[in-house]
Parts: sequence; structure tokens; C-alpha cells
Amino acid sequence: MMDNNSNALSWMDAARIVLVGVLGAVVGLGLGNAIGTVGDLGPLDVTTRLTTGVGSTFDVGVAAVRLDTSGPVGLSITANDVRFSGPTDLADTLTSFGDVEAVAGSLLRATVIHLLGYASVGALIGLLLGLATHRPLLGRPTTTRRRRAAYAAVAWLAVGALATSVIGPSVSLASRSWTTVAGLSVEGQQVPNVQVAGSLLDEALQVLEENENFYQQLLVSAATAMAGIAEEDAERGLAAFVFESDLHCNLGMTRVISEVAAQSQASFVLSGGDITMSGTQLEALCTDVYLRRLAGTPLVLVLGNHDSAQTGADLELSRAGVMRGEPLDIAGLTLLGDSDPFRSQIGSPTTLRDGETAVEFTDRMAESACAVEPDVLVVHDPAHAVGAIEDECAPLVLSGHRHREEGPRVIGDTVTYTVDNSGGTGENTASYGPLATNSAVALFYYDPDTGEVVGYRTVQFGRDASTEVTDYRRLNAGQFTRGE
Repeated sequence: MMDNNSNALSWMDAARIVLVGVLGAVVGLGLGNAIGTVGDLGPLDVTTRLTTGVGSTFDVGVAAVRLDTSGPVGLSITANDVRFSGPTDLADTLTSFGDVEAVAGSLLRATVIHLLGYASVGALIGLLLGLATHRPLLGRPTTTRRRRAAYAAVAWLAVGALATSVIGPSVSLASRSWTTVAGLSVEGQQVPNVQVAGSLLDEALQVLEENENFYQQLLVSAATAMAGIAEEDAERGLAAFVFESDLHCNLGMTRVISEVAAQSQASFVLSGGDITMSGTQLEALCTDVYLRRLAGTPLVLVLGNHDSAQTGADLELSRAGVMRGEPLDIAGLTLLGDSDPFRSQIGSPTTLRDGETAVEFTDRMAESACAVEPDVLVVHDPAHAVGAIEDECAPLVLSGHRHREEGPRVIGDTVTYTVDNSGGTGENTASYGPLATNSAVALFYYDPDTGEVVGYRTVQFGRDASTEVTDYRRLNAGQFTRGE
């Protein structure tokens, strides 16, 4: 070891300085974890923190859910300023734990990035402090006692930061009155190793069970109704696709629509948009579950005003076809569409998505349709297809947005059709729970050799969990008659 008059750093001093830097990083981690990472979880504003030994927890004050996760480190998700009008609101929130690993994984990445920033600043301050306690850099003697006092202070800060930000909350969570729930199923997904705590949970779990029973009953009725038309459709020898719109994150309906697609042997599912309510981080769960339930049937869509750019990116990452103003060829058809020019979020005013006005968007879609001459033009809002319809540049124009069925209507050489809302949601109505309104999807039949869409029928779902399939109708430009 060097003497007190040496101007060089010894290995021992260098090690001490690095140690102070490491301890500074720990202090930064503790401080960052104490502050927490604030972000969006669907309609909720949440704070996430790392915990140890208590798994992953989702705490909304009046209730909490805990899931055992692998490894010693878990994630505490705390909703900020939550108010519930009853157990249905709570059940809606708790559905995020239907796939808690996906939700927690996304939040964990954001939390780690947040903590690394604090750790980096803490490490830098620690290194500077370590260097400052080294005598030659001060220009005056620094005693070993002062240096050790500085190191001890940083060490105690590190221990205190960890204890208050990680260990303390973990002990608090562990001490809650947790009850194990066996066989919990959320949106058809079995959720293992769940424990719950809180006064509203008994009622909320009952709501979850009622929701599960409703959509299971609707699934059975849909399968039965579709089986009744299978032979007729097979004799017709046409390809088919399912058209839906305004699902609004109703995960219960994703299993029903997937059943219709499977029973009809649909070449693909086409969505008119609004798969989500606001396009927030939590709603990636909606698209993930939907694509998983489609079990390989391609999903093609335009983004609605309630879908975000992140929604589109998540879907494309999962290999869904997001139309962005360019023609898309699939299963013998040429489709054309683009994201709605407006962007809407719950609690926020509607704005333009990319600065393009509705008039500019309408004109551009008309020009594109006349240049491409697609078999099907898809827009979210039917108002944005008026130019293409007037120019008669697409034989079939499909849309949603209005939450009611309109058409089919024949305008010149174009047939227009707006599907009823497929999520069964009323205006300003939550998408969770049994259907708030009747809902529907449409089945379109086409010749894959010519690309001509020649017929359609609707599949209608009632609030009593019933399913009705309408008669097949011939559908041609300039002609619309009921089929034999």
C-alpha cells in the first residue's frame, strides 16, 4: 500500500473508489425504486416497483391480486387514485391478470429502464465521492478516518435505500391477508397460483365467473349455429372471410369470433378497426389474446380512431396485416385501406392522428382506390369513403365505427356495408362483461380466382347469449337480391 505522500492510486484505493461507485449505484436503485415508475395500464395510472419474495402483485387499494412468479424479484403494480362504483369495475380491472406475465413483463422492462437511469447517476456520484476522498485530488491531506467515514455513510445509505424501497414494501405486501383462489379463469384463460386480498374481491370474482359463463354459453351457441350452415356453404364452393369492427378490447368476443372463423373455414379475418379502447399498454393483451385465439387464421385490419400507433406496431410484430394506404393481396383478394385520420382516447379530446385532415384523407383514399382498383376498400368511418364511392373505384366498401348495421347499399357500381359493432358495447360503455348491446360480424363469400365478392350473411349475437345466422344473400355491384 502506498504511503501518505504518494500521488499515485494504489490498487486498494482504486478498489475502494469502485466500491463507493457500486454503493452509489445501489443508492440510486433504492431511490428510483422508492419513487417508482409511473405509467399507463389501460385506463389506469399505475406506479410500479420491484419487490422481493412476494411474487407479482396488482394492488388497487380495496383489493389486490398476487401471482407467484419465478425468481426472487417480483413487481408491485399499484393503481393511483382508483375509484370503483362496484365489483364490476374491479373485475374489469382484474382481467389484466388473465395474462399477468405478459402485462408484468411489459411493465418490468419500463421499470428496469427507469432504475438503470437512477443507478447510473448514483454510480457517477459515488465515483466522484470516492475520488474526492482520495488525498492527492484534494490538494490537502485526507485522513483514513475521514475516508472510512465517507465510505460508511455511503454504505449505510445503500442499505437504507434498499430496506425502505424494496424490503419494506415486500414485508407489507407479505403481511396482507391473502386467500388462494383455485381454478380462476379469466377470459377463458386459466390463471394459476393466484392469491387475492381485499373486501370487494368475493363479489368481483363472482362477476368474473358470470362473465366466463356467459361467453362460454355464447361460444356454444355460435358453434351450433355455424354448424347449421356448413353443408350449404360447402355446396356453394366459395371462399369466405369474416368482417368485424369495434371490438373495443372485448376479450370474451374474441373467442366467439375465432369460432366463427374456424367453423366457416375463413381465409382471413378482416377488421374495420377499434380493436382497443384507447390503444394503451395494457391493451396489447387484447391483441395478443385475439391473435392467439385465431390460431393461425390471418388477421388484416385498418386502425380505428381508438387504436394507437403502438397498437399497430404490436399487431405487425405479431404478423397481423395492418393496412397503411398500400394494396394488400391475401387469399385471392386485393384489399386497400388505411388508419383512421382521427385519434381518440378515453378522457382526452379527439385529435388528428398525423396532421392529415379528414377531407385530405377522404380525397387520398379516393385517389388510391382509383389507382389500385381493389376488390375491397376498407375504412373505419364510412364517411371517409364517400369520394371512392362517388368515383366507383371499388366494387365493395366496408366500414364500422357507427355501432349499427348500415346496408348493403348499392350506389352505382359500388356496394357499401357498415357492420354492427362486434364488441357488443354501447356508447361510453365498458367492453368488459356480457354484451351490453346485440353485436354482429359479417361473412363475405368470394371467388378467389376472380376476386369477386358475390355474397354475404351476418352472424348476430344476442344479450341472451343466442346466435342467429341470417340467410345467404347474393351481393353484386348493381344487384342485391336474396339467394335461394
